[in-house]
Amino acid sequence: MMKKMLVLLVVFQLAACSNQPSSAYESGWTSNTNEDAYAACGSFRIKKGFQDPAVMNNLVASHQLTREQAARAVQRNVQTGDPECLAFAAYGLDRHKISFYKNKAGELTSKSVTYLCSESEVPCPGLTVTFSDGKVASIAVTSK
Repeated sequence: MMKKMLVLLVVFQLAACSNQPSSAYESGWTSNTNEDAYAACGSFRIKKGFQDPAVMNNLVASHQLTREQAARAVQRNVQTGDPECLAFAAYGLDRHKISFYKNKAGELTSKSVTYLCSESEVPCPGLTVTFSDGKVASIAVTSK
């Protein structure tokens, strides 16, 4: 009986693993969806010292951000797990460097964006934000 239970447990775990997408691409998140979020959400903060409240109001009204998330974007309080829209609104349109990471099939699995403090309102010397599946996967201080 114990042997059967162990076999069932292993089979169940293997089945669960096989249902996981092998890339963010399979879950519906692509470079296009990321760029669409960047264009819509990043236009809240076009350059240092400039914010467009109408953009943020539209993001909240269209349910791309909650009111709490919008407030955090204004304060540039971005954390791992936040929607990519929040990060783009917080740091704006001024990307210094973009890196793409793909699986063996050429499908996008993650993307990182480096912002520098010269034009963006980010802590100096800059930040690299990595996105996957429409969410912030990591945030790291960078030195260009």
